[in-house]
Amino acid sequence: VFIQSARTFAQFVRSQRVLNGMTQQELGSRTGMSRRWVQELESGRLVPSLEATLNVASTLGYEIHLEPKQTASHLDAMFEGLS
Repeated sequence: VFIQSARTFAQFVRSQRVLNGMTQQELGSRTGMSRRWVQELESGRLVPSLEATLNVASTLGYEIHLEPKQTASHLDAMFEGLS
């Protein structure tokens, strides 16, 4: 899953929570947050801290990985060998 913004993360959290059959209250309880906090997160009105993001992702069964960003010049170098 590619998360490119806080809004994208909010949409991801909501979809995964619903997919897992959890209420906002249950997700809040499992992450040590309130139902209101989950509601604010899912609505995009709250931008979570890194620690909260990691905690929510883990609770939903995900890990967060960082990868180097591929730039256009990197892609150009890959395609040069194909010519």
